[in-house]
Amino acid sequence: MRSRSRMPSGRRLYFPVLIAAASILAILVTARAASATAQPTATSPARSALATAPAHSERSGTGTRSAVARFSPMSVTYVSSSQGWVLGTDSCGKRRCFELLHTTNDGSTWSRVRLPPIGRALSTGALMKVRFANSSDGWIFPFDQLQGYSQAWSTHSGGRRWSRVTFPVTGSALVGVEDIEAAHGVVVAAVSVVSVRPQLDIFSSPVARDAWRRTGGPFQLGAGPVPSGELALHGSSGWFVQNDRIVVGGGREGRSGIWRSWQPPCAHAGGPVLLAAPTTSRVEAICTEGVWTSGRVTVDLLTSTDGGTRFGPSRRIPLGAGPSAPEASLAAATGSATVAIGAINYGGSSAQMNLEVSFNAGSTWRSVYRHAGSGWLELGFTTTKQGVAIILGANGQADTMLVTRDGGRHWAKVDFS
Repeated sequence: MRSRSRMPSGRRLYFPVLIAAASILAILVTARAASATAQPTATSPARSALATAPAHSERSGTGTRSAVARFSPMSVTYVSSSQGWVLGTDSCGKRRCFELLHTTNDGSTWSRVRLPPIGRALSTGALMKVRFANSSDGWIFPFDQLQGYSQAWSTHSGGRRWSRVTFPVTGSALVGVEDIEAAHGVVVAAVSVVSVRPQLDIFSSPVARDAWRRTGGPFQLGAGPVPSGELALHGSSGWFVQNDRIVVGGGREGRSGIWRSWQPPCAHAGGPVLLAAPTTSRVEAICTEGVWTSGRVTVDLLTSTDGGTRFGPSRRIPLGAGPSAPEASLAAATGSATVAIGAINYGGSSAQMNLEVSFNAGSTWRSVYRHAGSGWLELGFTTTKQGVAIILGANGQADTMLVTRDGGRHWAKVDFS
């Protein structure tokens, strides 16, 4: 499952995020397999509370706990309706420490899982993401490289042992992970490589071992100020989009597993595009139009049923229009009819997080959940019935994880205490 967004410098929130006249848009997609991870598209503000934590403050022990004090979820991944992992932070004396929790009963109880040495991410304030393909194979990586931490880690033992991920780049090229997703027995990484000139490459590996090889690129990499890349995978199909305030470019996976250049929709609409892939041939695109042009800012849904070759006519998403309207920050889709959007409403003294869902492929929309917050970190469906989301806390409050078990009609807060 998948989603994203984050916020201070314009890129956070599970999927990519853009800030434009207070406008952030990101999209979340279910992972390639029917069991995915909430991919946050996410917007997240700077985490000053974490910035002072020491480099080795994370806990490495394991043990079952039914209660987790002051736990604040940051990223979530499920591989079935019952088994999932949540990465977040918890109290560690007077500091905050990373904590990875595991459940095999849909959150009734949680156990601690050993973590790789990612303490330096705390000292930089980086936001981390977790993804698992099955009960054994998983990855932890930063999804806010603007905070200066880019190391990715893999496990093939359910978290008992972790190894640094090394991508086969030449020379002394600098590497930054844009996104990692897994499906159909393959894990795919979108990686920004800076050597002679910046570029975006795709690397793939069997999920059960670290055997990375370059399977796509070089693709154009946004020159700044807020480049962000996102993968949308389902089964053996995959898409990639690169936004840098506006659409920069994209790629699509062929039958041989090789990624080639692909033109995402809304390339000339003056804003970003975010993708969700609920099936191997259906692609949902959410376009924010008019952000960087003189036009009216709107959010539209476009659907392709042939794998992204052609997209149908756009359908306006009723979030309002103009600079003061709510902004789509995250999106997820499942099956052929359900599309969910995490929206941010900046009216009033504090931001309001609205979860808008369409159960008829975008014809009508319904507001199903509202909560104060600072942005969306994750949003995604594991199955057609179960989905998860994470809202970034406001004013130093803990993040909020939500779960639905009826296809998105009702959402409830997950209680870790």
